[in-house]
Amino acid sequence: MPFHNLVKRVMNFTKILFTVFFATCPLLVTNAGLANGNSTDDFNVAGSMGLMKFVIIPTEKQGDIEFHRELVKRICDEGETCFLNFFTNSKNAPEKLPLDDRILAEPTLMYKYSPKHRNEIEDWSCRLKLAIKSCF
Repeated sequence: MPFHNLVKRVMNFTKILFTVFFATCPLLVTNAGLANGNSTDDFNVAGSMGLMKFVIIPTEKQGDIEFHRELVKRICDEGETCFLNFFTNSKNAPEKLPLDDRILAEPTLMYKYSPKHRNEIEDWSCRLKLAIKSCF
């Protein structure tokens, strides 16, 4: 193989690598705050098991229904199956799976969305004493 053909092939390969890198970088940065174990300023996805994600929120936001619903919009992909379990962490336990019993004792919301069954369910914790019909 002549040298100039080898150089052309290396240059083409390099172009492909750069194209793939720059095309995927924004996706990695956009989803970085939602990856397992990573957090943003107002919540932490402590981990996931299958489709279920475990979300830790600030204690002062535990009774804020709109805050929870906004996080659902941020975390779940529109039109996709999504299961979220929300908790607070007033005891400052480690926020990783398996969740510490101190976190498990502070549930706020169990959210379920299934496009197949066309339903969305919000099950709120009774400990929050919200003005809702049923709770767990």
